[in-house]
Amino acid sequence: MIRRLSILLCAVIAPLAFVVPSASADPSPVTSPIGAGNNNQNIGSATFTRSADNSGNETLTVDISVPGGIAEDHLCLSTTAFTSRVSPGQCAYSHQNLGGATSDQYVVDLGTTYFGQTLYAQLHVTTSNGATAYAGWQPGNPFYGNVAIDAVAKGVPAAPLLGGFMPLGLAVLFIGGIGLVAWRRRHSIAS
Repeated sequence: MIRRLSILLCAVIAPLAFVVPSASADPSPVTSPIGAGNNNQNIGSATFTRSADNSGNETLTVDISVPGGIAEDHLCLSTTAFTSRVSPGQCAYSHQNLGGATSDQYVVDLGTTYFGQTLYAQLHVTTSNGATAYAGWQPGNPFYGNVAIDAVAKGVPAAPLLGGFMPLGLAVLFIGGIGLVAWRRRHSIAS
């Protein structure tokens, strides 16, 4: 009786234990106002979402919203905080000739370059009317931007136990153990 029950439960639970979980995502993205000019006039916002898959490869998604329109924008990334303005032409990522679009998006494959580290972004926006603006506006001469995006995970990603479903994996092992004990008892009595 125990053997039949354990076989039935193993047949039902075992396939569920090998389901591979999807990529993890940062549950709390960083949203920053975009400030223009020396007086930090709020013209919109940018949301920085950092996510990682199970192997540690990361993606940074930046969603930009400027209701008054965007002429162009530039994104610089660093492992250290920005303390001054970087020339927008030196940024690795840029979108130009946006024609007054009210939103834009960057999706940057970070690989493992920044894994486990805080990532700093300087997002420069030129508005449709020619104003210079930065997410994470900082005072200075000239003003600049700095946004810190914390690491999604620290250290090396752990290999998931039986596909990441630890309670189900342990249940399969436990029930399999009961089945083995029942089988051994039955065979030792018959001998």
